Amino acid sequence: MFTNLSATARAVTFYVMAFTMCVVLALTWPNGEAAAVFAMVTPLLSVLVMQLVVTRDGWRRSGWTPLGLGRLGTRRWPVAVVTPVSVLLVSEAVLRLTGLTGWHLPAGADSVAMLVDLPVMLVFVFFEEIGWRGYLGPLLASTGRRVPHLLTGLLHGIWHLPLVFFATGGYLTEGNRWIIVPVFLAVLTCAGQVYGWLREVSGSVYPVVIMHTAFNMGLTVAVASTATDSPDAVAALGREAGVVTLVAVAAAALWTSTRRPPAPVGTTPTTVPTATPVGAPVR
Repeated sequence: MFTNLSATARAVTFYVMAFTMCVVLALTWPNGEAAAVFAMVTPLLSVLVMQLVVTRDGWRRSGWTPLGLGRLGTRRWPVAVVTPVSVLLVSEAVLRLTGLTGWHLPAGADSVAMLVDLPVMLVFVFFEEIGWRGYLGPLLASTGRRVPHLLTGLLHGIWHLPLVFFATGGYLTEGNRWIIVPVFLAVLTCAGQVYGWLREVSGSVYPVVIMHTAFNMGLTVAVASTATDSPDAVAALGREAGVVTLVAVAAAALWTSTRRPPAPVGTTPTTVPTATPVGAPVR
């Protein structure tokens, strides 16, 4: 359909689609929590439209290569788990030491629910990350921008805003939003650097899916395992939009920004999909 679109045009088109679908969900879905879950599918849907309809790169096997689906990247799975768990441990330790939270043993049913949530969360995070770090990130990197990972993270954060401001009980419901939201955007911007670095050095989107899932599930466990009388203070200091979390994630982002080893042997550089000439072999 539009096989000669530039990387910037592809990135903008993809993002407008994903953001628009998120807005529609936030405005029309009666349950904000459900809207937040189903919104995670919008990046995948946008990728499918881009690949199969707009650029038609997805009709060739080689058109999916830049999305990082061909390698598992298992060597990076440990760091994908340890990094978010470490960030959350720092955040929860500060909340505990300041007396803002106390231990709360989850009920048996809650524990079972969290175990069931894990594979479900893994699938939905994959739907999300195939868009952000699978499709959008490499496109932005191919344009030569200086901070493509940070930009991807910021755009990822902005995509959440319809759920924050329009959905009923959808996202970031505790704390002063005019304080929480800027910190949340900063956290996801810095996280974009960490996710992007992991995507880059592994040559795969799967370690990023694992890291994102580990953070989400770790946050779920932290909330279920603690009690507080000051939810607004907890939201401002720790968890996903807290100052302590921001400092920890920013430190991880700074560390990864100084370490850019070459892609592992056997990976394909993350470049923009291009049309395969007629008669050329598809690898």
